[in-house]
Amino acid sequence: MGTIPDVELQAVNAMQGYDQMLEVDRLCKQYGFDEASIRSMMASATGAAAHSSQPSPEIQETPSQVNNAPMNARPNLINKDQFRFEYDPSREAAERREQVKQAILCAACGVALGIPDIRPIKVTCPACMYETTYQQ
Repeated sequence: MGTIPDVELQAVNAMQGYDQMLEVDRLCKQYGFDEASIRSMMASATGAAAHSSQPSPEIQETPSQVNNAPMNARPNLINKDQFRFEYDPSREAAERREQVKQAILCAACGVALGIPDIRPIKVTCPACMYETTYQQ
């Protein structure tokens, strides 16, 4: 088990969402550390970068963390016509597409999500696992 170079840790800190999760997993396998150890090393590398006058990248939430947003949070609605949802030709996917009435942006990572217009609705972003419940 070796040490992870600060350059690699800072590069992982600069990543977001799924890319960061994949890179942390690669570092776990390559260097033999668990995820919690690597995340703490990333945090200390961010602190070291701040002390060396380099801009410190923001640490993203891990997929296991869940947002405790207020129940009256409002989704950031966007025009769903600008997105193509027909990438999966299966019958089940077609049935799910029929239920999509609105498109929103994930509050954590900005990914577009298609949702039905029923409320309350609990939305979990498949990209970053950010969880929010919308009442309105």
